[in-house]
Amino acid sequence: MRLRKDGKAYDGGDAIVTALGQIWDEVSEIDYGSEMEHQANYSIGSREATSWSAGKVSHNGTISMLMKQAVALEKAARGNLLNIKPFDINVTFTDEYNEVVNDTITCKFASMGRTVNTDMGLSRQYNLFVLYNDYNNIL
Repeated sequence: MRLRKDGKAYDGGDAIVTALGQIWDEVSEIDYGSEMEHQANYSIGSREATSWSAGKVSHNGTISMLMKQAVALEKAARGNLLNIKPFDINVTFTDEYNEVVNDTITCKFASMGRTVNTDMGLSRQYNLFVLYNDYNNIL
């Protein structure tokens, strides 16, 4: 397959993360997803499924940020990220044609702590309690 000259992909450098009224420019990674329960239904007289059902939808997510961002949030939350009420995180991507993709994660912090090592630019991954993921919505 040949590389198209006019086909630039979305990149992490093209993404902007905003939450709580500010751009969070110290985020190094954000990961979020949704899953739906599925079940095969069986009927008398058949060893194979004859139908299927869909159940509950659950959402998940994590966010990794540099210590500078985490400390600023902790100060605003009086030292405890776990006490911040649910809020929206918007992740917005723009490609070279100015086509915008915006995802909104409604969540709250489910973990806090420190990761201290010998790396430059200390960062930590925080678990999010995600209430809802709204994919490719319009701002």
